[in-house]
Amino acid sequence: MPKLSVVVPVYREAIALRKNVHTLRAVLDEHRQAFDYEIILVNDGSPDASLEVMEKLRDEAPDSTGIISFVRNFGQVAAIFAGLARASGDCVSVISDDLQDPPELIPVMFEKWRAGAKTVLAVRSGREDGWTARVPSRIFYGAMRRYSLPRLPTAGFDFFLLDRQVVQHMLMNPESNGFLQGQILYVSGPAVEIPYVRRKRATGQSGWTLFKKVKYFIDGFIGYTFAPIRLISLLGIVLFSVGIALSGLLVLQRIFWGTGSQGWTSIMIAMLLLHGLEMLMIGVIGEYLWRTLDQARRRAPYVVDYEKLPQGREK
Repeated sequence: MPKLSVVVPVYREAIALRKNVHTLRAVLDEHRQAFDYEIILVNDGSPDASLEVMEKLRDEAPDSTGIISFVRNFGQVAAIFAGLARASGDCVSVISDDLQDPPELIPVMFEKWRAGAKTVLAVRSGREDGWTARVPSRIFYGAMRRYSLPRLPTAGFDFFLLDRQVVQHMLMNPESNGFLQGQILYVSGPAVEIPYVRRKRATGQSGWTLFKKVKYFIDGFIGYTFAPIRLISLLGIVLFSVGIALSGLLVLQRIFWGTGSQGWTSIMIAMLLLHGLEMLMIGVIGEYLWRTLDQARRRAPYVVDYEKLPQGREK
């Protein structure tokens, strides 16, 4: 019988985690005749009581529940990769700890996998969140599709199921500051997409802050396109051409009309704008260089404090 691993990254979800995991288990238990399963809970340095709740959940079902705990917060992508590295299933699904993504889709994705699909993506066709979540998401994924990843679904994805082979390929290509969706699509062939409506968060507050969203967008944008560098080159050519043209006009003005250049204010404005643009260009180049350095020094993407794999798999 095939085995399914479900990886759940956990961060500040102590209030609803027990209920959410029980809901997930109930869905998986209904399909015990189709697959065995294990749930890998990854504590991403939660500052609340999430780890204590995870320990109790493992005590309830030690044969099918494992725990990985980080020494501090390393981010959701690191937590997912830690879970993927320790999952033993023939296929692996990843779902959020708040269950905004319906666990009822996991058996559906499993059937697609059993039919031959190696990458199954649950794609958001809509979301019950407010406009403050919908609008930034639309802008984010629209820009990513246009400039970086044309294969990226229109509304993106966070909920998916991967074949063991795809997981191994991802683990063989670790990236510092990686963009998870891009890493999945890079090692995958054609993906099967299942549309669904993302639920509104029932309890608590998301740890996915604006700062984290902006950083993740920059990671994805820089990681899969050279468009910013090419834009800098184009701006450089345009500004150089404008500079030559203006210099020629000033020389002609001096020769034929004998007048000097007037307008201290306009000169200062031009200088400020150009220097600001130069700093922006240096910043873009710096983003690429910093990520190159981070990848070259190959620091561990996460540090595990301790782990308890499902009973029978302990190290």
